[in-house]
Amino acid sequence: MREQTGDWEGADHGHTYGLYRLAVMLEEAGDRKAAERLLQQAADHSSTGTLYHLAGMREEAGDREGAEALVLNAADRGRTDTRDIVKRLWPYGLDPDGTPTPPWQPSASAPLDRHVPPGTA
Repeated sequence: MREQTGDWEGADHGHTYGLYRLAVMLEEAGDRKAAERLLQQAADHSSTGTLYHLAGMREEAGDREGAEALVLNAADRGRTDTRDIVKRLWPYGLDPDGTPTPPWQPSASAPLDRHVPPGTA
C-alpha cells in the first residue's frame, strides 16, 4: 500500500482532505505518530483546519504548549473560527499582546449595593 511506504503525493496535488481523512483513520487505528505526520503535512499545504485537530491530539497527549502553538498558528493563517480547544486553552480569551486574559474581577472601589455614575466615586 502506498500509505505504508510513506508515499503521500496527494498533498502535492492539493488533496489535503484525503490526507486528513487518512490521518483520522490512522488515529482511530492507534497509529498516532503516522496520523500526526499526515496532519502536519496537510497543514503545511494550507489546510488550517487540520491544525485544530492536531492541536487536540497534542492537548490530549499532555502537550499544552504544543497545542497552544498550533492554535495560534491557525489563527495567524486567518482561521479564527471558535473551536472547543480555544475555549479550553483560553477560557477568557487572549489580550492584544497574546497573553491569556485573566478572569474578570469587580473593582474594589465601586460599591456593589448602589449605582455610582462614572467619575463621581
